[in-house]
Amino acid sequence: MKKFVLLFLTLISIFCLTACKNEENDFLDWTEQKYEQKVVLTQEEQEELLVKAGTLTVSTSPDYAPYEFLDIKQTGIKKFQGSDIFLANFIAQTLGLELEIRQASFDGLVMELDTKKTDIVIAGLTYDEDREKNYTFTDPYYETGDGGQVLVVLKENFDSLNSFDSLNKNSITIGCQPASVQENLVTSQLPEAKKENFSKIDEGVMRLEKGAIDAIALSKVNAETIINSNSKLAILTGFEFEIVENGTMGLLAKNNPLVEYINEAISYLGENDYQNWLDASQLYANSIASAEELSEGNFFTRFWTVLTDYGMDFLQGTGITLLLSAVTVIFGTIIALLLTIIRRNKLKVVRSVGHVYVEFVRGIPLLLLLWLLYLISPASWPSYVSVSIALFLNSGAYVAEIIRAGIGSVDKGQYEAARTLGLSKFKTMQKVILPQAIKKILPALGNEFVALIKETSLASVFFIGDLMTIKNNITSITYLSIEPFIIVGIIYFVLTFGTTKLINKFEKSLGV
Repeated sequence: MKKFVLLFLTLISIFCLTACKNEENDFLDWTEQKYEQKVVLTQEEQEELLVKAGTLTVSTSPDYAPYEFLDIKQTGIKKFQGSDIFLANFIAQTLGLELEIRQASFDGLVMELDTKKTDIVIAGLTYDEDREKNYTFTDPYYETGDGGQVLVVLKENFDSLNSFDSLNKNSITIGCQPASVQENLVTSQLPEAKKENFSKIDEGVMRLEKGAIDAIALSKVNAETIINSNSKLAILTGFEFEIVENGTMGLLAKNNPLVEYINEAISYLGENDYQNWLDASQLYANSIASAEELSEGNFFTRFWTVLTDYGMDFLQGTGITLLLSAVTVIFGTIIALLLTIIRRNKLKVVRSVGHVYVEFVRGIPLLLLLWLLYLISPASWPSYVSVSIALFLNSGAYVAEIIRAGIGSVDKGQYEAARTLGLSKFKTMQKVILPQAIKKILPALGNEFVALIKETSLASVFFIGDLMTIKNNITSITYLSIEPFIIVGIIYFVLTFGTTKLINKFEKSLGV
Protein backbone atom coordinates (compact mmCIF):
# COMPACT_ATOMS: atom_id res chain seq x y z
CA MET A 1 0.00 0.00 0.00
CA LYS A 2 2.83 2.39 0.86
CA LYS A 3 4.43 1.64 -2.51
CA PHE A 4 1.19 2.57 -4.27
CA VAL A 5 0.91 5.86 -2.37
CA LEU A 6 4.53 6.66 -3.22
CA LEU A 7 3.94 5.87 -6.89
CA PHE A 8 0.80 8.01 -6.98
CA LEU A 9 2.51 10.98 -5.31
CA THR A 10 5.48 10.64 -7.67
CA LEU A 11 3.21 10.83 -10.71
CA ILE A 12 1.43 13.88 -9.33
CA SER A 13 4.78 15.55 -8.64
CA ILE A 14 5.95 14.87 -12.18
CA PHE A 15 2.76 16.35 -13.60
CA CYS A 16 2.97 19.44 -11.40
CA LEU A 17 6.67 20.03 -12.07
CA THR A 18 6.42 19.51 -15.82
CA ALA A 19 3.34 21.68 -16.12
CA CYS A 20 5.54 24.73 -15.82
CA LYS A 21 6.28 24.33 -19.54
CA ASN A 22 2.71 25.43 -20.35
CA GLU A 23 3.57 28.90 -21.55
CA GLU A 24 1.41 31.71 -22.87
CA ASN A 25 1.56 32.22 -26.64
CA ASP A 26 2.53 35.44 -28.41
CA PHE A 27 0.00 35.09 -31.21
CA LEU A 28 -3.10 37.13 -31.93
CA ASP A 29 -5.70 36.57 -29.19
CA TRP A 30 -9.19 36.37 -30.66
CA THR A 31 -10.79 37.04 -27.28
CA GLU A 32 -9.22 40.50 -27.30
CA GLN A 33 -10.61 41.43 -30.69
CA LYS A 34 -13.42 43.98 -30.26
CA TYR A 35 -15.99 44.80 -32.91
CA GLU A 36 -18.85 47.26 -33.13
CA GLN A 37 -22.42 46.02 -32.87
CA LYS A 38 -23.96 46.69 -36.27
CA VAL A 39 -27.00 44.38 -36.25
CA VAL A 40 -29.69 45.36 -33.76
CA LEU A 41 -31.53 42.50 -32.06
CA THR A 42 -34.34 43.53 -29.74
CA GLN A 43 -35.00 41.57 -26.54
CA GLU A 44 -38.12 40.08 -28.14
CA GLU A 45 -36.16 38.97 -31.21
CA GLN A 46 -33.48 37.41 -29.03
CA GLU A 47 -36.06 35.42 -27.08
CA GLU A 48 -37.65 34.27 -30.33
CA LEU A 49 -34.46 33.40 -32.18
CA LEU A 50 -31.90 32.18 -29.66
CA VAL A 51 -31.57 29.13 -27.43
CA LYS A 52 -30.30 31.37 -24.62
CA ALA A 53 -31.15 35.06 -24.74
CA GLY A 54 -28.09 37.26 -25.08
CA THR A 55 -25.84 34.38 -26.19
CA LEU A 56 -24.80 33.03 -29.56
CA THR A 57 -23.98 29.33 -29.17
CA VAL A 58 -21.57 27.98 -31.77
CA SER A 59 -20.68 24.30 -32.17
CA THR A 60 -17.45 23.23 -33.84
CA SER A 61 -15.18 20.21 -34.25
CA PRO A 62 -11.73 21.52 -33.27
CA ASP A 63 -9.60 19.03 -35.17
CA TYR A 64 -9.40 20.99 -38.43
CA ALA A 65 -6.45 23.36 -38.13
CA PRO A 66 -6.11 26.19 -39.00
CA TYR A 67 -9.89 26.66 -39.20
CA GLU A 68 -10.64 25.32 -35.73
CA PHE A 69 -8.29 23.58 -33.32
CA LEU A 70 -7.42 23.41 -29.64
CA ASP A 71 -4.69 24.90 -27.53
CA ILE A 72 -5.38 22.97 -24.34
CA LYS A 73 -2.72 24.95 -22.50
CA GLN A 74 -5.23 27.77 -22.49
CA THR A 75 -8.22 27.77 -20.14
CA GLY A 76 -11.94 28.22 -20.70
CA ILE A 77 -13.10 29.52 -24.03
CA LYS A 78 -9.55 30.59 -24.95
CA LYS A 79 -8.60 26.97 -25.65
CA PHE A 80 -10.60 27.18 -28.90
CA GLN A 81 -8.48 28.65 -31.69
CA GLY A 82 -8.65 29.08 -35.44
CA SER A 83 -9.99 31.39 -38.12
CA ASP A 84 -13.54 30.09 -37.63
CA ILE A 85 -13.33 31.01 -33.94
CA PHE A 86 -12.28 34.55 -34.91
CA LEU A 87 -15.33 34.60 -37.18
CA ALA A 88 -17.66 33.33 -34.44
CA ASN A 89 -16.38 36.10 -32.18
CA PHE A 90 -16.95 38.67 -34.92
CA ILE A 91 -20.52 37.51 -35.60
CA ALA A 92 -21.42 37.44 -31.90
CA GLN A 93 -20.12 40.94 -31.27
CA THR A 94 -21.71 42.30 -34.46
CA LEU A 95 -25.03 40.95 -33.16
CA GLY A 96 -24.33 42.32 -29.69
CA LEU A 97 -24.26 38.85 -28.10
CA GLU A 98 -21.99 36.85 -25.82
CA LEU A 99 -20.22 33.91 -27.45
CA GLU A 100 -20.49 30.34 -26.21
CA ILE A 101 -18.54 27.55 -27.94
CA ARG A 102 -19.47 23.87 -27.81
CA GLN A 103 -17.12 21.07 -28.82
CA ALA A 104 -18.47 18.10 -30.79
CA SER A 105 -17.20 15.44 -33.16
CA PHE A 106 -17.57 16.34 -36.84
CA ASP A 107 -20.23 13.72 -37.48
CA GLY A 108 -22.10 14.86 -34.35
CA LEU A 109 -22.35 18.53 -35.33
CA VAL A 110 -25.73 18.25 -37.04
CA MET A 111 -27.04 16.49 -33.92
CA GLU A 112 -26.22 19.68 -32.03
CA LEU A 113 -28.65 21.46 -34.34
CA ASP A 114 -31.26 18.70 -34.19
CA THR A 115 -31.36 18.82 -30.38
CA LYS A 116 -31.33 22.66 -30.33
CA LYS A 117 -28.20 22.70 -28.19
CA THR A 118 -26.57 25.18 -30.54
CA ASP A 119 -27.55 28.08 -32.78
CA ILE A 120 -25.02 27.58 -35.55
CA VAL A 121 -22.31 25.15 -36.63
CA ILE A 122 -19.10 26.78 -37.83
CA ALA A 123 -16.63 24.09 -38.82
CA GLY A 124 -15.09 24.80 -42.21
CA LEU A 125 -18.17 23.51 -44.03
CA THR A 126 -18.75 23.90 -47.74
CA TYR A 127 -22.01 23.64 -49.63
CA ASP A 128 -23.62 20.22 -49.87
CA GLU A 129 -26.84 19.68 -51.80
CA ASP A 130 -28.06 16.80 -49.64
CA ARG A 131 -27.34 18.66 -46.41
CA GLU A 132 -29.27 21.70 -47.65
CA LYS A 133 -32.45 19.60 -47.76
CA ASN A 134 -32.48 19.37 -43.95
CA TYR A 135 -30.48 22.40 -42.81
CA THR A 136 -29.86 26.03 -43.74
CA PHE A 137 -26.51 27.37 -44.95
CA THR A 138 -25.33 30.89 -44.28
CA ASP A 139 -23.82 33.05 -46.98
CA PRO A 140 -20.17 32.20 -47.65
CA TYR A 141 -17.80 33.89 -45.25
CA TYR A 142 -14.64 32.80 -47.06
CA GLU A 143 -15.06 32.80 -50.84
CA THR A 144 -11.75 31.05 -51.50
CA GLY A 145 -12.96 28.14 -49.42
CA ASP A 146 -10.49 25.42 -48.49
CA GLY A 147 -8.05 26.24 -51.28
CA GLY A 148 -8.65 22.91 -52.97
CA GLN A 149 -9.14 19.33 -51.83
CA VAL A 150 -6.15 16.98 -51.87
CA LEU A 151 -4.90 13.57 -50.86
CA VAL A 152 -2.20 13.07 -48.24
CA VAL A 153 -0.01 9.95 -48.36
CA LEU A 154 3.14 8.57 -46.76
CA LYS A 155 6.23 10.00 -48.48
CA GLU A 156 7.44 6.48 -49.17
CA ASN A 157 4.31 5.85 -51.26
CA PHE A 158 4.31 9.22 -53.05
CA ASP A 159 5.68 8.02 -56.40
CA SER A 160 3.47 4.92 -56.59
CA LEU A 161 0.24 6.84 -55.87
CA ASN A 162 0.82 10.17 -57.60
CA SER A 163 -1.73 9.77 -60.40
CA PHE A 164 -5.43 9.13 -60.98
CA ASP A 165 -4.80 5.67 -62.46
CA SER A 166 -2.80 4.52 -59.45
CA LEU A 167 -5.48 5.78 -57.03
CA ASN A 168 -8.68 4.66 -58.75
CA LYS A 169 -8.23 0.98 -57.92
CA ASN A 170 -10.09 -1.47 -55.74
CA SER A 171 -6.82 -2.22 -53.95
CA ILE A 172 -6.50 1.40 -52.75
CA THR A 173 -8.22 2.58 -49.54
CA ILE A 174 -8.84 6.28 -49.01
CA GLY A 175 -9.90 7.67 -45.64
CA CYS A 176 -12.25 10.62 -45.10
CA GLN A 177 -14.61 12.02 -42.48
CA PRO A 178 -18.26 10.92 -42.82
CA ALA A 179 -20.73 13.51 -44.17
CA SER A 180 -17.86 15.69 -45.38
CA VAL A 181 -17.24 17.24 -48.79
CA GLN A 182 -14.16 15.02 -49.03
CA GLU A 183 -16.31 11.90 -48.68
CA ASN A 184 -18.51 13.03 -51.56
CA LEU A 185 -15.47 13.80 -53.72
CA VAL A 186 -13.85 10.41 -53.09
CA THR A 187 -17.13 8.64 -53.88
CA SER A 188 -17.75 10.55 -57.11
CA GLN A 189 -14.23 11.05 -58.50
CA LEU A 190 -12.44 7.90 -57.33
CA PRO A 191 -15.32 5.40 -57.62
CA GLU A 192 -13.12 2.29 -57.83
CA ALA A 193 -11.16 3.03 -54.67
CA LYS A 194 -12.34 1.73 -51.30
CA LYS A 195 -13.56 4.34 -48.85
CA GLU A 196 -12.98 4.20 -45.10
CA ASN A 197 -14.41 6.71 -42.63
CA PHE A 198 -12.77 8.12 -39.51
CA SER A 199 -14.49 10.38 -36.98
CA LYS A 200 -11.49 12.64 -36.28
CA ILE A 201 -8.70 13.71 -38.60
CA ASP A 202 -6.00 12.62 -36.14
CA GLU A 203 -7.46 9.10 -36.34
CA GLY A 204 -7.06 9.22 -40.11
CA VAL A 205 -3.44 10.33 -39.77
CA MET A 206 -2.78 7.48 -37.34
CA ARG A 207 -4.30 4.90 -39.71
CA LEU A 208 -2.28 6.32 -42.58
CA GLU A 209 0.99 6.05 -40.64
CA LYS A 210 0.18 2.45 -39.66
CA GLY A 211 -0.50 1.56 -43.29
CA ALA A 212 -4.15 0.68 -42.63
CA ILE A 213 -5.19 3.10 -45.38
CA ASP A 214 -3.31 4.42 -48.41
CA ALA A 215 -4.37 8.07 -48.36
CA ILE A 216 -6.59 10.57 -46.57
CA ALA A 217 -8.70 13.24 -48.26
CA LEU A 218 -8.39 16.71 -46.74
CA SER A 219 -8.67 20.36 -47.60
CA LYS A 220 -5.37 21.72 -48.88
CA VAL A 221 -4.96 24.22 -46.04
CA ASN A 222 -5.62 21.56 -43.41
CA ALA A 223 -3.26 19.14 -45.17
CA GLU A 224 -0.46 21.74 -45.18
CA THR A 225 -0.87 22.23 -41.44
CA ILE A 226 -0.66 18.47 -40.82
CA ILE A 227 2.41 17.77 -42.95
CA ASN A 228 4.16 20.71 -41.30
CA SER A 229 4.10 18.70 -38.06
CA ASN A 230 4.68 15.28 -39.61
CA SER A 231 7.72 14.74 -41.79
CA LYS A 232 6.48 11.30 -42.89
CA LEU A 233 3.56 12.70 -44.91
CA ALA A 234 3.21 14.49 -48.24
CA ILE A 235 0.48 15.97 -50.44
CA LEU A 236 0.04 14.33 -53.83
CA THR A 237 0.81 16.75 -56.65
CA GLY A 238 -0.26 14.52 -59.53
CA PHE A 239 -3.91 14.38 -58.42
CA GLU A 240 -6.28 16.98 -57.03
CA PHE A 241 -10.05 16.76 -56.78
CA GLU A 242 -12.09 18.79 -59.24
CA ILE A 243 -14.51 20.94 -57.28
CA VAL A 244 -16.93 23.78 -57.79
CA GLU A 245 -15.85 26.19 -55.04
CA ASN A 246 -18.84 27.60 -53.22
CA GLY A 247 -16.94 29.10 -50.32
CA THR A 248 -17.02 28.19 -46.64
CA MET A 249 -20.31 28.53 -44.77
CA GLY A 250 -22.03 28.15 -41.43
CA LEU A 251 -24.95 25.77 -40.85
CA LEU A 252 -28.21 26.31 -38.96
CA ALA A 253 -31.40 24.36 -38.36
CA LYS A 254 -33.79 24.32 -41.30
CA ASN A 255 -35.56 27.65 -41.84
CA ASN A 256 -34.02 29.19 -38.72
CA PRO A 257 -34.75 32.95 -39.08
CA LEU A 258 -31.50 33.70 -37.24
CA VAL A 259 -29.68 33.06 -40.53
CA GLU A 260 -30.83 36.45 -41.85
CA TYR A 261 -29.14 38.28 -38.97
CA ILE A 262 -25.98 36.17 -39.24
CA ASN A 263 -25.81 36.82 -42.99
CA GLU A 264 -26.08 40.53 -42.29
CA ALA A 265 -23.22 40.24 -39.79
CA ILE A 266 -21.13 38.34 -42.38
CA SER A 267 -21.75 41.15 -44.88
CA TYR A 268 -19.79 43.49 -42.60
CA LEU A 269 -16.60 41.39 -42.91
CA GLY A 270 -13.73 43.33 -44.42
CA GLU A 271 -12.23 42.11 -47.68
CA ASN A 272 -9.18 40.57 -46.02
CA ASP A 273 -10.47 39.97 -42.48
CA TYR A 274 -10.95 36.23 -42.76
CA GLN A 275 -7.72 35.72 -44.70
CA ASN A 276 -5.81 37.59 -41.99
CA TRP A 277 -7.41 35.40 -39.32
CA LEU A 278 -6.54 32.31 -41.35
CA ASP A 279 -2.90 33.36 -41.75
CA ALA A 280 -2.57 34.10 -38.02
CA SER A 281 -4.22 30.79 -37.13
CA GLN A 282 -1.93 28.90 -39.52
CA LEU A 283 1.13 30.29 -37.72
CA TYR A 284 -0.41 29.49 -34.34
CA ALA A 285 -1.32 25.92 -35.31
CA ASN A 286 2.19 25.36 -36.67
CA SER A 287 3.73 26.64 -33.45
CA ILE A 288 1.76 24.11 -31.41
CA ALA A 289 2.25 21.01 -33.53
CA SER A 290 5.60 21.44 -35.27
CA ALA A 291 7.94 20.37 -32.46
CA GLU A 292 10.81 18.50 -34.08
CA GLU A 293 10.98 15.95 -31.27
CA LEU A 294 7.33 15.00 -31.98
CA SER A 295 7.68 14.55 -35.72
CA GLU A 296 11.11 12.92 -35.84
CA GLY A 297 12.04 11.75 -32.34
CA ASN A 298 12.00 8.13 -31.15
CA PHE A 299 9.25 6.73 -28.96
CA PHE A 300 10.85 7.64 -25.64
CA THR A 301 11.54 11.20 -26.78
CA ARG A 302 7.94 11.62 -27.93
CA PHE A 303 6.61 10.03 -24.75
CA TRP A 304 8.62 12.35 -22.51
CA THR A 305 7.72 15.41 -24.60
CA VAL A 306 4.00 14.66 -24.37
CA LEU A 307 4.28 14.01 -20.63
CA THR A 308 6.26 17.19 -19.90
CA ASP A 309 4.27 19.44 -22.22
CA TYR A 310 0.84 18.24 -21.10
CA GLY A 311 1.45 17.00 -17.55
CA MET A 312 -0.97 19.46 -15.94
CA ASP A 313 -3.64 18.62 -18.51
CA PHE A 314 -3.39 14.93 -17.64
CA LEU A 315 -3.60 15.86 -13.97
CA GLN A 316 -6.72 17.96 -14.55
CA GLY A 317 -8.26 15.12 -16.54
CA THR A 318 -7.50 12.76 -13.66
CA GLY A 319 -9.29 15.10 -11.27
CA ILE A 320 -12.40 15.27 -13.44
CA THR A 321 -12.38 11.48 -13.88
CA LEU A 322 -12.20 10.97 -10.11
CA LEU A 323 -14.92 13.59 -9.49
CA LEU A 324 -17.18 11.96 -12.06
CA SER A 325 -16.54 8.55 -10.50
CA ALA A 326 -17.29 9.85 -6.98
CA VAL A 327 -20.54 11.48 -8.09
CA THR A 328 -21.54 8.27 -9.85
CA VAL A 329 -20.76 6.12 -6.80
CA ILE A 330 -22.70 8.37 -4.39
CA PHE A 331 -25.81 8.88 -6.46
CA GLY A 332 -25.66 5.40 -7.96
CA THR A 333 -25.73 3.92 -4.44
CA ILE A 334 -28.72 6.11 -3.53
CA ILE A 335 -30.55 4.96 -6.67
CA ALA A 336 -29.68 1.34 -5.85
CA LEU A 337 -31.08 1.61 -2.31
CA LEU A 338 -34.30 3.18 -3.63
CA LEU A 339 -34.62 0.41 -6.19
CA THR A 340 -34.08 -2.19 -3.48
CA ILE A 341 -36.95 -0.71 -1.47
CA ILE A 342 -39.17 -0.52 -4.56
CA ARG A 343 -38.45 -4.12 -5.55
CA ARG A 344 -39.37 -5.35 -2.07
CA ASN A 345 -42.67 -3.46 -1.99
CA LYS A 346 -45.87 -5.42 -1.32
CA LEU A 347 -47.60 -4.00 -4.39
CA LYS A 348 -46.83 -5.96 -7.53
CA VAL A 349 -47.16 -2.86 -9.75
CA VAL A 350 -44.53 -1.01 -7.75
CA ARG A 351 -42.20 -4.03 -7.76
CA SER A 352 -42.65 -4.34 -11.50
CA VAL A 353 -41.49 -0.76 -12.04
CA GLY A 354 -38.24 -1.52 -10.23
CA HIS A 355 -37.71 -4.77 -12.13
CA VAL A 356 -38.37 -3.14 -15.51
CA TYR A 357 -35.94 -0.31 -14.75
CA VAL A 358 -33.15 -2.65 -13.69
CA GLU A 359 -33.59 -5.00 -16.64
CA PHE A 360 -33.87 -2.16 -19.16
CA VAL A 361 -30.75 -0.34 -17.99
CA ARG A 362 -28.72 -3.55 -17.73
CA GLY A 363 -29.99 -4.64 -21.15
CA ILE A 364 -28.67 -1.68 -23.16
CA PRO A 365 -25.08 -0.50 -23.72
CA LEU A 366 -23.92 2.33 -21.47
CA LEU A 367 -22.93 4.40 -24.51
CA LEU A 368 -26.49 4.16 -25.79
CA LEU A 369 -27.83 5.33 -22.43
CA LEU A 370 -25.38 8.25 -22.47
CA TRP A 371 -26.62 9.31 -25.89
CA LEU A 372 -30.28 8.93 -24.91
CA LEU A 373 -29.85 11.18 -21.87
CA TYR A 374 -27.86 13.66 -23.93
CA LEU A 375 -30.49 13.83 -26.66
CA ILE A 376 -33.51 14.20 -24.41
CA SER A 377 -31.90 16.56 -21.90
CA PRO A 378 -32.87 20.26 -22.10
CA ALA A 379 -30.75 22.35 -24.46
CA SER A 380 -29.62 24.54 -21.58
CA TRP A 381 -28.04 21.64 -19.69
CA PRO A 382 -24.23 21.38 -19.85
CA SER A 383 -23.05 18.07 -21.28
CA TYR A 384 -21.53 16.94 -17.97
CA VAL A 385 -24.97 17.05 -16.30
CA SER A 386 -26.61 14.60 -18.70
CA VAL A 387 -23.46 12.43 -18.69
CA SER A 388 -23.39 12.28 -14.88
CA ILE A 389 -27.08 11.39 -14.70
CA ALA A 390 -26.66 8.60 -17.25
CA LEU A 391 -23.67 7.18 -15.38
CA PHE A 392 -25.32 7.01 -11.96
CA LEU A 393 -28.61 5.72 -13.40
CA ASN A 394 -26.61 2.92 -15.01
CA SER A 395 -24.59 2.27 -11.88
CA GLY A 396 -27.72 2.26 -9.73
CA ALA A 397 -29.21 -0.63 -11.70
CA TYR A 398 -26.10 -2.79 -11.33
CA VAL A 399 -25.57 -2.00 -7.65
CA ALA A 400 -29.28 -2.70 -7.00
CA GLU A 401 -28.84 -6.15 -8.49
CA ILE A 402 -25.75 -6.74 -6.34
CA ILE A 403 -27.66 -5.70 -3.21
CA ARG A 404 -30.61 -7.93 -4.17
CA ALA A 405 -28.30 -10.89 -4.60
CA GLY A 406 -26.62 -10.13 -1.26
CA ILE A 407 -29.91 -9.92 0.62
CA GLY A 408 -31.07 -13.11 -1.08
CA SER A 409 -27.95 -14.92 0.04
CA VAL A 410 -28.77 -14.43 3.74
CA ASP A 411 -30.50 -17.51 5.13
CA LYS A 412 -34.26 -16.98 5.47
CA GLY A 413 -34.08 -18.44 8.92
CA GLN A 414 -32.25 -15.29 10.04
CA TYR A 415 -35.23 -13.17 9.02
CA GLU A 416 -37.76 -15.48 10.65
CA ALA A 417 -35.76 -15.65 13.89
CA ALA A 418 -35.49 -11.85 14.09
CA ARG A 419 -39.23 -11.44 13.51
CA THR A 420 -39.94 -14.08 16.18
CA LEU A 421 -37.88 -12.06 18.63
CA GLY A 422 -40.18 -9.10 18.02
CA LEU A 423 -38.03 -7.00 15.70
CA SER A 424 -39.93 -4.94 13.12
CA LYS A 425 -39.31 -5.51 9.40
CA PHE A 426 -37.22 -2.36 9.26
CA LYS A 427 -35.13 -3.28 12.31
CA THR A 428 -34.72 -6.81 11.02
CA MET A 429 -33.37 -5.50 7.74
CA GLN A 430 -31.19 -2.89 9.45
CA LYS A 431 -29.78 -4.97 12.32
CA VAL A 432 -29.75 -8.52 10.97
CA ILE A 433 -30.00 -8.86 7.19
CA LEU A 434 -28.02 -5.89 5.81
CA PRO A 435 -24.90 -6.35 8.00
CA GLN A 436 -24.57 -9.92 6.75
CA ALA A 437 -25.47 -8.99 3.16
CA ILE A 438 -22.95 -6.14 3.02
CA LYS A 439 -20.10 -8.43 3.99
CA LYS A 440 -21.05 -10.82 1.20
CA ILE A 441 -21.45 -8.16 -1.50
CA LEU A 442 -18.38 -6.05 -0.70
CA PRO A 443 -16.15 -7.81 -3.29
CA ALA A 444 -18.80 -7.36 -5.99
CA LEU A 445 -19.35 -3.73 -4.99
CA GLY A 446 -15.60 -3.16 -5.08
CA ASN A 447 -15.42 -4.53 -8.62
CA GLU A 448 -18.32 -2.28 -9.62
CA PHE A 449 -16.64 0.82 -8.22
CA VAL A 450 -13.37 -0.01 -9.98
CA ALA A 451 -15.28 -0.58 -13.23
CA LEU A 452 -16.92 2.83 -12.80
CA ILE A 453 -13.56 4.58 -13.04
CA LYS A 454 -12.97 2.92 -16.40
CA GLU A 455 -16.54 3.45 -17.63
CA THR A 456 -16.17 7.22 -17.24
CA SER A 457 -13.92 7.04 -20.32
CA LEU A 458 -17.09 6.83 -22.41
CA ALA A 459 -17.89 10.37 -21.28
CA SER A 460 -15.14 11.58 -23.61
CA VAL A 461 -17.66 11.30 -26.44
CA PHE A 462 -19.20 14.47 -24.98
CA PHE A 463 -15.92 16.32 -24.33
CA ILE A 464 -16.37 16.98 -20.60
CA GLY A 465 -12.67 17.13 -19.73
CA ASP A 466 -12.02 13.62 -18.39
CA LEU A 467 -8.82 11.69 -19.05
CA MET A 468 -9.87 10.33 -22.43
CA THR A 469 -11.04 13.78 -23.54
CA ILE A 470 -7.59 15.12 -22.65
CA LYS A 471 -5.99 12.29 -24.58
CA ASN A 472 -8.14 13.00 -27.64
CA ASN A 473 -7.40 16.71 -27.46
CA ILE A 474 -3.65 16.10 -27.24
CA THR A 475 -3.83 13.71 -30.18
CA SER A 476 -5.70 16.31 -32.24
CA ILE A 477 -2.83 18.75 -31.64
CA THR A 478 0.21 16.47 -31.91
CA TYR A 479 -1.22 13.74 -34.18
CA LEU A 480 0.28 11.24 -31.75
CA SER A 481 -1.92 8.45 -30.42
CA ILE A 482 0.24 5.74 -28.86
CA GLU A 483 2.15 7.95 -26.42
CA PRO A 484 -0.93 9.73 -24.95
CA PHE A 485 -2.74 6.38 -24.81
CA ILE A 486 0.06 4.82 -22.78
CA ILE A 487 0.18 7.75 -20.36
CA VAL A 488 -3.59 7.62 -19.86
CA GLY A 489 -3.39 3.83 -19.47
CA ILE A 490 -0.80 4.19 -16.71
CA ILE A 491 -2.97 6.74 -14.90
CA TYR A 492 -6.06 4.50 -15.14
CA PHE A 493 -4.02 1.58 -13.83
CA VAL A 494 -2.78 3.60 -10.85
CA LEU A 495 -6.34 4.74 -10.07
CA THR A 496 -7.93 1.30 -10.36
CA PHE A 497 -5.07 -0.52 -8.64
CA GLY A 498 -5.15 1.97 -5.78
CA THR A 499 -8.93 1.72 -5.45
CA THR A 500 -8.70 -2.08 -5.42
CA LYS A 501 -6.09 -2.01 -2.65
CA LEU A 502 -8.17 0.39 -0.55
CA ILE A 503 -11.26 -1.79 -0.94
CA ASN A 504 -9.28 -4.93 -0.05
CA LYS A 505 -7.96 -3.23 3.07
CA PHE A 506 -11.49 -2.19 4.04
CA GLU A 507 -12.73 -5.73 3.48
CA LYS A 508 -10.01 -7.14 5.74
CA SER A 509 -10.91 -4.66 8.48
CA LEU A 510 -14.45 -6.05 8.38
CA GLY A 511 -13.21 -9.63 8.41
CA VAL A 512 -14.51 -10.39 4.92
